[in-house]
Amino acid sequence: MSAPSPYSYPYSYPHPAPRPQLPLHPRATPSLVLGLVGVVGSFVLLVPLVLCPLAWYYGAVAQREAEREPDRWRGGGEGRAGMILGMIGTALLGLFLLLVSVTAALSLLALRYDSGYGT
Repeated sequence: MSAPSPYSYPYSYPHPAPRPQLPLHPRATPSLVLGLVGVVGSFVLLVPLVLCPLAWYYGAVAQREAEREPDRWRGGGEGRAGMILGMIGTALLGLFLLLVSVTAALSLLALRYDSGYGT
């Protein structure tokens, strides 16, 4: 065994008690789940994209309330991730609705077009 260093302390100092981990905001996990279902589900079927604005809202509420009450709620990444996925999904939903409306307008225009050849 080696000799103790003259600069070491023969006893340890008590450490402060660990702070209990705060609970996660109740809307953070639903935000993440809705965002994942909305974005990932949109590659299979476009219907889950409707969930993305709700994920965006839940994530924003969870993040805002966690910042407002830091002693009550944990500002975890679940709410932020759900909010970002909700933003992405809402943008995809907007692009899809724009594409559908442009396609509908062009098809109505094509149906009303008269070429003049009696067709």
